[in-house]
Amino acid sequence: MKMKMRMKKILAVIFAALMLMLMLMAAGCGGEETTPSQSVSPSITPGSQPEAQTPQTSPTQSETPSETPESPTFMFTDSAGREVELPRNIERVAPSGPLAQIVLFTLVPDKLVGLSGGFAEEQLEFMDNRMADLPVLGGYTQGTLNLESLMVADPQIFIDIGEVQNDSAGDMDGIQDATGITAIFVQMDSLESMITAYETLGMILGAEDQAQKLSDYVAATISDVVEAAAGIPENERARVFYGQNDGLTAVVDETVHSDVIDFVNAINVAQIESTIRGGAAEISMEQLILWAPDVVLFAPDSIYDDVDTRPEWSAIGAISAGMYYEIPLGPYNWMGRPPSVNRVIGVRWLANLLYPDMFPFDMAEEAREYYRLFYHWELTDAQVSDLLAKSTLK
Repeated sequence: MKMKMRMKKILAVIFAALMLMLMLMAAGCGGEETTPSQSVSPSITPGSQPEAQTPQTSPTQSETPSETPESPTFMFTDSAGREVELPRNIERVAPSGPLAQIVLFTLVPDKLVGLSGGFAEEQLEFMDNRMADLPVLGGYTQGTLNLESLMVADPQIFIDIGEVQNDSAGDMDGIQDATGITAIFVQMDSLESMITAYETLGMILGAEDQAQKLSDYVAATISDVVEAAAGIPENERARVFYGQNDGLTAVVDETVHSDVIDFVNAINVAQIESTIRGGAAEISMEQLILWAPDVVLFAPDSIYDDVDTRPEWSAIGAISAGMYYEIPLGPYNWMGRPPSVNRVIGVRWLANLLYPDMFPFDMAEEAREYYRLFYHWELTDAQVSDLLAKSTLK
């Protein structure tokens, strides 16, 4: 009897436990049901991140920027302080004068639509024949620019390059107003400014790669030569005379026409005022004797070839000692006629000529590299020989 009563109590406990488990299970299942007020936000799909973690696109930005047409123009402030609107893609360029012509030839020869001055036959030996077919527009600073020819050539941009003058802004405004052609001025009046000028022109003309190569070469020349030569002691600096025409037309000190001498830390003995256009002055033989230069440099087409047969020149110690040379020419004078980027190879040449132990350059290889990079031309052995025949140590 007691056994039956005990069994009933056990069954009752088990039954009560089962009922409790069923109730708990029912409550748990009911908690997973979704009511209308608890529905999933329609902005989040299964497997996505919550909206707060999703990057948002500004309404002013395109979601596909590569498909957005680029503006055809941009604003540019030139070295004369003028703000002008430039075409973004420039394929047709005109130079203002000989300095600009050389720079643009080294950077974008295929974009030139005309020249400030035609090339002589001997110059064309160092460049593509296409240059001979370009129309001559004249030079602005030379007073020969033909506005009608410029307009017919139809450049997208007219570029002046050089030293900033008081009237540089007015000059460019005048060209632009008279022709409707966008005109800008870019400063390039020192070796250092060549670097920034090339970078600026490369950006404007879509020639960044070539501009970088040219500016790198200029920077290397400054580092390899100009900075190194600055350490030459005063008493070891070479005294140089630079003569042209009859030899007694001195290219004077502290001008862009003679600054290659300064770059290599030599001394230009003609420390006088210029009296002739182009940084020159007429002097006497007596004056040259008093200056007593260590080295005499003759401009091309002067008296180099027969100076040693002229009795009056025998009184100049440098002539008697054979320390006289003719500046290389082709397509431009290496000392700066005109004073543009052709001076860069001149710096290397003159440093090697005056201080060969300090600057033992192989000028044949230096010339090949420079002409390849700046003039887009592979020098032949004969051309190298002609360039250096009168301009290296005897």
